[in-house]
Amino acid sequence: MGIYSLLDDQTWSYIIFFVAVIGLVLYGMSTFFIIISQIGGRFILYKKEDPMTLTDNVPGVSIIKPLMGIDPLLEVNLESHFTLSYPKLEILCCVQDDQDPAINVVNKMKERYPKVDCKLFIGGKDDIINPMVNNMAPAYDNAQYEYIWISTSRIKANTQILLDMVCKLQKPNVALCHQMPFTTDHKGFAQALEKTYFGGAFARYYLAFNVLGLCCATGMSYMVKKVLLDEVHGLNWYGKYLAEDFFLTYALHEKGYRLVLSAYPAQQNLAQTEVMGYKNRMVRWLRLRLNMIPLVSGFFEPLTECIPIGIYAAWSLYHFLGINPYIFFSIHIVAWLVSDYLLLRMVQVGHSMLNLQTPNKNQGCLFYYKQGSPPFSKIQYLFAWILREILAVWVFFEALVSPRTIKWGKRTYKLSLGGHTEIVSDTSKAEL
Repeated sequence: MGIYSLLDDQTWSYIIFFVAVIGLVLYGMSTFFIIISQIGGRFILYKKEDPMTLTDNVPGVSIIKPLMGIDPLLEVNLESHFTLSYPKLEILCCVQDDQDPAINVVNKMKERYPKVDCKLFIGGKDDIINPMVNNMAPAYDNAQYEYIWISTSRIKANTQILLDMVCKLQKPNVALCHQMPFTTDHKGFAQALEKTYFGGAFARYYLAFNVLGLCCATGMSYMVKKVLLDEVHGLNWYGKYLAEDFFLTYALHEKGYRLVLSAYPAQQNLAQTEVMGYKNRMVRWLRLRLNMIPLVSGFFEPLTECIPIGIYAAWSLYHFLGINPYIFFSIHIVAWLVSDYLLLRMVQVGHSMLNLQTPNKNQGCLFYYKQGSPPFSKIQYLFAWILREILAVWVFFEALVSPRTIKWGKRTYKLSLGGHTEIVSDTSKAEL
């Protein structure tokens, strides 16, 4: 007896009707978010705060830089923080052990910029599971200023970004200002893939959620009021989660504080990246979300990706209106391809403007349009976009294999629903 024969025809028609309606609702929601990102992003991105609003008694900023190992651009990224122009600033560099080669880079910067207040912290706290929070804990405990800027090792800083985040935090109901992840310009297909993802698929929803005031922030680069973070247990307490940024921003949001988006996306300065490395990072991030918000990430998230939602909506429209699903799906793919390219250009504009020595506000529209050109051709964008969308489906199914296990660096972690984490293995200790 087949499953179809267990129910009568009328019951099946109700089920199919309900499933088809869900497809159209999800497609409508995705379209709404894309429109919000395209329109709302233009009112948020690169609309920087006026630094003249800062009083003479400017708030101090403690920059926490968690470091582990070196890459070809570490010195460039770190130096960008040492050259920031701000009156009350300290840089707190953190490494896990005294053998870390990043120590030499930090010492080199301290010698090159002796007037910069920089401290180096070696070793974390053994009771903190999250390796990055473990690394940052001593710096957080010893930070002397009221604003904390968590800036990971790949982030390239800029004075305009610093001033924008400080100004936004001046408002009493704002607890945290975060940057939307993006990348600097480098050659190579993998770099194009990274930029296409962060400027397109990622920005589709990240911008929309922030325009709508939803709790959506990443821990790649953010500035927070220390006193308010301490109200919700402080940074170290969230070290029991691998996704500490999700839980601490959620706690602040639940307390009624606002999380605001910086006018400037985070400048991830990646020297070397590979397609496989990108894919593995996407799998790790999705597994985290599957354990934190299983319903959203296990059902809604995959159905907001271009290929699955396109197929789903094409079937739904064929069911209700008899629209040719092949024609609709083709139009859908082209529309999302173009939409993501326009979104990428919008995000890219500000990155380009940050690198101009003397941007002129009187430049014409053509000038700003050219500044939004990504550092690769439209053909490269086409292939990068197609691969990204195909990988999104692959990443989902790979994440479902061992969804509770995450390998990060030299450690393997086991997650439980709710995001609680325990260490399964640690090869770094074995090497000792």
